[in-house]
Amino acid sequence: MVEERRLAGAFEKAVGQLGLRDPSALASGSGGLLEDNRITLKVLNRTAIISVEDWSVIWQDGGEPEPDMKVVVLHYLLGSPGQLEHRLISYRELEGGSLYYSVFYQRAIAPLVRMFEKDPETLGRTASSLGGIRIQRGDMSFDFMFFPFLLVNISFWKGDEEVPTTGNILFDASAAKALRAEDLAHLSGDFAGYMRRGKM
Repeated sequence: MVEERRLAGAFEKAVGQLGLRDPSALASGSGGLLEDNRITLKVLNRTAIISVEDWSVIWQDGGEPEPDMKVVVLHYLLGSPGQLEHRLISYRELEGGSLYYSVFYQRAIAPLVRMFEKDPETLGRTASSLGGIRIQRGDMSFDFMFFPFLLVNISFWKGDEEVPTTGNILFDASAAKALRAEDLAHLSGDFAGYMRRGKM
C-alpha cells in the first residue's frame, strides 16, 4: 500500500511537470513520435503509447505497463538528453547509486547471474528475443536499447571452483541525465523479470 501511494504520487508529479512542457520537444528529445496527441515510444521490444492529454501510458498491443514502469516512462520523457554518450557507467557512478546499490543488486543483477549459471543458452535466446545484441565482453554480454536513447548492457563472467560467477548491468552515461538512480533500479529489476519470463 505504501509503495502504491508512492508510485501514484510520483506519477502525478510527473504529469504536472509534463503539462508544462512542449509535447513535440518531449517526443523528439526522447526518440518518440508525436501524432494525434499521442507519443509512441519504443521500450525494448514493445511500443508504449503516451497520451499528451492525460499522460496515461499503455502498450500498443493493448496491455498496461506495471505502475513503476509507467513512472519510469514519464521520467524518461522528462529527462532524456536526446543522444547517447557511447560510454558505459556502473550503477554506483550514478548520483545516489551507492545508496540504492544493494537493492539494485538483489533486484536485478543477482537474478540474472543465477539465470546465467543455471542456463546460459536460454538466457542468450531470451536476450535476443528482447532485442539484445551480442557483443564481445566477458563470457556473455548483450546491449539493449531499453529506450531510444537509453542503452543497457548486461555482462557475465563464468566462475569456477575458486571464483564465483559474476555479472553486471551497465548503462550508457546518458542514463545519468535521463533517469534517477531509483528509476534505473526499478527499470533493471523489471528487466530481470522480463528475462526470467522470456517477455515483457
